[in-house]
Amino acid sequence: MDNWGQPKRPVESAGVDVDIRQLRVLLAIMERRSVTAAAAALGQSQPAVSQTLRRMREATGDPLLVRSGAKLVPTERAQAMLEPLRRALADLEAAIRPPQAFDPASQDHEFRIASADCMGAFFAPRLISSIRSASPRSRIMLRAVVAGYDYVAALEKGEIDAVIANWPSPPGNLRMTRLMSDGVVCLFGPAHPLSRQRRISMEDYMGLGHVAPSPLSVTTPGPIDGKLAELGLTRDIRVMAPEFNLIPYVLLGTDLVFTSSRGFARHYQGILPIRSLPAPEEFGAMRFYLLWHERMQNSAAHRWLRERIVEVAHRVSAEIAADFGAAT
Repeated sequence: MDNWGQPKRPVESAGVDVDIRQLRVLLAIMERRSVTAAAAALGQSQPAVSQTLRRMREATGDPLLVRSGAKLVPTERAQAMLEPLRRALADLEAAIRPPQAFDPASQDHEFRIASADCMGAFFAPRLISSIRSASPRSRIMLRAVVAGYDYVAALEKGEIDAVIANWPSPPGNLRMTRLMSDGVVCLFGPAHPLSRQRRISMEDYMGLGHVAPSPLSVTTPGPIDGKLAELGLTRDIRVMAPEFNLIPYVLLGTDLVFTSSRGFARHYQGILPIRSLPAPEEFGAMRFYLLWHERMQNSAAHRWLRERIVEVAHRVSAEIAADFGAAT
């Protein structure tokens, strides 16, 4: 370790090893044109600084500083080295310096978030509002996690920062925190026979025609079909839609049923004449969670983003519970 608390980093030059400490000493001598002044500034002895200058002369094959009266004057080679050396040392110090705290109000940052399609309508607008109000200079890039999208690889490569999801089995090689749990409901059009019922049994459910979003892959079923598979059941899917936000409009003119979260139902029941009933109790709760890669764990900006996502999730969860509690 050197006097700055940083490990020495060898640099090959003319067959001689040079470390960062020696480069810093050389820069101090060149800037002050004095071994004595450089030693005082660095808190080193004059003989030690003189020894470093001799070593740097050997490494470069140039005297670097020559005496002119009472001063040292840089040679042409040293003069050419001065600015590149300043920049290189500044870049190295910036690279190894502990990260600064993220200041959302003043910093310009880009947050890249991928989300399960079902979260788009009722969660993403709240999250955008929360981030924008606290960090107005930041940019937000949202994308849906759709069939064929390798979000695990995207997290690993740094193409996205975080994934908000509700799949039954999240990958074990990613960091995760739970966001919220939500009830499962069946949505249907205003003229659907379910409008006359107060509950849906699993037997009723299995006799219905369903509309469902396209799964992420053949091996990754969504939370509804994943739960049915655990029960040894397969529902009758009559329509497969490419995205969640198309499905409520499909319900208006068909006898199909869509199974989703209460949050999704709450949003669309506020703008369309569709209805919902609690899904069969065998479905339990739908769980949402946040995923990120280990590489982002210690990032101050990412930690701030995670806190915002968790905060919005808790707020949305409380609002959904209050609305559905008032409706029952």
